[in-house]
Amino acid sequence: MEKIKVLIIAGAMNVGGIENQLMHLLRKADKSVFQIDYTTTAEKAFYEDEMIRYGSECIHIPRTGGKHFYRYCKALYKIIREGDYDIVHSHELFHSGMVLLTARLAGVQNRFVHAHNWMEGDNPNAHKSVKRILYNHVMQRLIQWNATEFIACSSLAGEFLFGRKVINKDNYHLVFNSVDTNRFIDNYGKKEIGDYVDDEWTNVIQIGRFTPVKNQLFTVEIANELRNRGRKIRFLLVGNTGGTYDEKVKRKIEDYGLEEYVHLLGIRKDIDSLMRKSSAFLLPSLYEGMPLVLIEAQASGLPCVVADTFSHEVDFHTGSIHWLKLEDGLTVWCDSVEKAVRTERVDLNSVKAAIEKYGFDSDSFARKVCQLYEKSVYGKK
Repeated sequence: MEKIKVLIIAGAMNVGGIENQLMHLLRKADKSVFQIDYTTTAEKAFYEDEMIRYGSECIHIPRTGGKHFYRYCKALYKIIREGDYDIVHSHELFHSGMVLLTARLAGVQNRFVHAHNWMEGDNPNAHKSVKRILYNHVMQRLIQWNATEFIACSSLAGEFLFGRKVINKDNYHLVFNSVDTNRFIDNYGKKEIGDYVDDEWTNVIQIGRFTPVKNQLFTVEIANELRNRGRKIRFLLVGNTGGTYDEKVKRKIEDYGLEEYVHLLGIRKDIDSLMRKSSAFLLPSLYEGMPLVLIEAQASGLPCVVADTFSHEVDFHTGSIHWLKLEDGLTVWCDSVEKAVRTERVDLNSVKAAIEKYGFDSDSFARKVCQLYEKSVYGKK
């Protein structure tokens, strides 16, 4: 039996929640059954070397946008035709409309689209121009007409990208995001040593790319207020740096004199260790799809202080999450962080039970997606 050939299309495929999820799929998929390749718009994708080690192709493609739009679609058409793919799986939000149309014109019968967010842009009020509204409307119609399978990480994400009519169809699938929970379960409660472990400070961790959506500037305000209260609470901010927003965060830290209180750690591969070194997790995002980092934090048993700006389907229901409104204000958020760092971690057995019940492990995610791949291909042969 020939392998099922899948082409994943997800922007640059650099480090991030969606990209981590797609790499879980590659790691867990049966390599004797599936050949999973990826496109990237980056000069060098963060995961490119790992893809190659797993036998995948990392295919470079021009960026989208403006005058490059046609060039992108032309290159994608050529890649699909030459690769003879059974499935094209798009993770490109509204741009998935053009991806799916291109795949259909290239002769691909199985066209998957995946919803990861229930808003777009750097704040919920962005992209309200007539031009953007029209673009999204047209792209949503192209998605509805050209996709053969619809997958969403949450109910809100599915309705946002696909529309209400789609979510009631048989080819709509709700597949929760997941993580490699073994990284957190196997060393649950392990005492860490080294950097950021001392008796004087208590750590709070936040993970996410530096962008207005992730709201790190608000985290700096929280750190400043807690410092003014005399609390020795240190914030570990993990995520890519080097952009305009990153500079704003750095300037705010310097203006407040918070260098001891807020540490920018960049991209890290030891997230499980950093979470074991922390006493609480913070997520003040303007919006999320279904944040993998919150799944990881709950798998670590951490008390979580979280903005109520996305689906509660991510909740383990172990009592570890304190949902807050962003408009509740700085005092309420600081009070919640203080309470969280004094709260014990969730019992390990409760964490394990929640992961099994809700399917938050990467094994479960990969199995569900691969089953959909096989059903889609073999059901049409």
